[in-house]
Parts: sequence; structure tokens; C-alpha cells
Amino acid sequence: MIAVTIILFAIAIAYVEFRLRSVSQKNEAYEKEATDYFATKKELKELLDKEIAERRETLRLLDERLASMEKKLFYEQPVTAPRQQTSQQQVQSADKNVFYFRWPADDGTFDDATRQPAQTEDTYYEFRLTDATHAEFRFVTLSDTQLSKANNSSKKYIERACSFTSAKSSRFTCAPGTARLDRGRWVIVEKARIEYL
Repeated sequence: MIAVTIILFAIAIAYVEFRLRSVSQKNEAYEKEATDYFATKKELKELLDKEIAERRETLRLLDERLASMEKKLFYEQPVTAPRQQTSQQQVQSADKNVFYFRWPADDGTFDDATRQPAQTEDTYYEFRLTDATHAEFRFVTLSDTQLSKANNSSKKYIERACSFTSAKSSRFTCAPGTARLDRGRWVIVEKARIEYL
């Protein structure tokens, strides 16, 4: 009987050791899985942060490119200008005190010999005599294409005879400037002032 008790006791101890070992192995497996989970979670978070940073940089570059394209399109596309005269008004003016020039020379003067009696697509300045040797002048255009051409080459067409405020656009007003006739050339006394709307 004692032998049976000892055997049963030994079996119980072996069973308890087996269960403890089994539980310990399961705990180790759970710990390993938890460690793997947290390591994977950290790796995924780092990858996601990197992806977000790359996409933000891509968006920033796209915004810069879009802004550059918008600016380029603004200055290169033909603009819509208000018509300042109808085609009927392009015929020779009956008013001999009004005449037109293409654009100023490099020194900002207008050669009186090149004056034209009517406004055309090639004229940008309207002069109105105030007396025999003095005139008021202003910047004028007939079409969208003409204004776009002047805006795109403003040093040649505008800046020699006019000052302007704000960014160039398709609408403007012009306060007249003054000029005087000196030995066959109209010399600017005061520049016209263009205000883009």
C-alpha cells in the first residue's frame, strides 16, 4: 500500500512538473509573440512615418510647381483687355490734335516723323496736343493680343514712357503723362501712370 501511495505521489509530482513546464513554455511563446508584435508595430509606425514625410514632400514640390506654372501662364497667356476703341474708330481721326505712336525709342522719346493719324494694332500711345509743342499722352490698346504683347515685353512697350502699380493684368486705367516737342522728338516730361485693376 505504501508503495502504491509513493507511486501515485510520484505520478502527481511528475504531472504537476509537466503542467508547470507546459505553462512556462506557453508563457515564453506569448512573450515572444508580444515582443514580435511590438517590434512589428514599431517597424510599421516607422514605415508609415517615412511614407507620410515622403508624401508631404511630394505635395510641397507639386504646390511649388503648380504656383510656378500659374505664374508662367499668367504672364504668357493672352489676356483679355477691354476694347478702348471700335474698329470704326481706327479710321483716320478728324481731330488733327490727336495722333499715335508705336512705342518709345530706347531713350524714351518719340520721333515726330513716325506719328500716325489713326490708332492701329501697332500703336500703343495716344498723344493729344495742348499747344503747338506740348501734349498729353496715354497708353492705349485695341485688343487682348496687343495688351498681352505689351505686358510680356513691358520694358520695350511700357516702362520707357509709363510707371505702373500692381501686377500686370488684363484691365487697367491710365493717367496721362506729358511730353514736349524738342527738335523733332517728343521728350517725356512726366510719365503716364498705369494702374492695373
